[in-house]
Amino acid sequence: MSAMQLSQENIDTNASASAFGWDFQSNAAILLALKNIRNLVSIKVEGKIEDIELYLEENKNIYVQAKSQENPASGANTLTKLKESLKTLINATNQENYDKLIYISNISNPFNNKKTSHLWGFDYIVYSYDELDSTDKKTIDKYVKSVSSSYNISLENLDLKKLEVCTFPFYGSNPDTRYRIIGAAVRRLLAESQISDALAQDLLDYWQNSFFQNASNRSVRLTKKDLIWPLIVLKTSSFSSDNWVFNEYDTGQIDEIRRKFESFINKKSEQFEFVTKVINDFSEFSKNNNYKNKEAFKKFINENWCNYSLIINNDFMDSEIIEGVIRLILAQVLSQRYSIDYVKKATGL
Repeated sequence: MSAMQLSQENIDTNASASAFGWDFQSNAAILLALKNIRNLVSIKVEGKIEDIELYLEENKNIYVQAKSQENPASGANTLTKLKESLKTLINATNQENYDKLIYISNISNPFNNKKTSHLWGFDYIVYSYDELDSTDKKTIDKYVKSVSSSYNISLENLDLKKLEVCTFPFYGSNPDTRYRIIGAAVRRLLAESQISDALAQDLLDYWQNSFFQNASNRSVRLTKKDLIWPLIVLKTSSFSSDNWVFNEYDTGQIDEIRRKFESFINKKSEQFEFVTKVINDFSEFSKNNNYKNKEAFKKFINENWCNYSLIINNDFMDSEIIEGVIRLILAQVLSQRYSIDYVKKATGL
């Protein structure tokens, strides 16, 4: 870390933002997470260093300053927001290694420059520093020198070639309008994962809530697994008494399992580590035997259900009920395996 920092202390970038600002910041984080999903390790909103912090594979960190306003038209405060963002981004370069710096905003013309207004449109737009018009580059250069001088911040670690300026439409009170770009990104992920876009709104609602809560705890990061696993849960969670597993059970036993264990079965079927183990065990079983797919599915459960008996710890439960619960959990997990594989391939999970 450079010694040339303001009062020898890091600049506090934890903004006291408006509700709109918080909303924009959380949704910008979702959008950037999806743009980087294959290489994403974790993400933090309102981090110790920046508004949004993305941690990618190979220790490639991305630090993001998010600025917004309810009226997206550029105006008197447009360049002030740019200048303030550059200040904290420069400060970030002196705290940690980084692969990219991003200034992201909903302001339609982030440089308030009529000459380059046509370069910013009604979609997700991003330009690297090198791609900017020379007049906009000069604006950045001017502000970089200004904040460095005014706040005594070292430029030693600043590489403008790693700077990007990004905008996307985010305005209005109608959710269809405000979240149009975010919703489209969610639907693209669902399409790549071969999942119906009917789940898009549920997934977006979940992520918006998760990112908003994440911003309130500066010590917690959301991992890729935290983000992506709910997609699998939304797609596959279901309890069905019509499952072939119940062929040997009477109606009373089925009702007992449903009444007492439906929630447990669904929860266990959604746990990442357990699901991964079952699918890996099944893959190994299939490799070592020459059963057809459907036959392998049933043979694996019939021959191996007892290997998972430790997931239920109840000495007073009827042994047939215990067996039924375990067999149903395994059937539910294995019926998800193709959906899980599609999601993993699409996201690099």
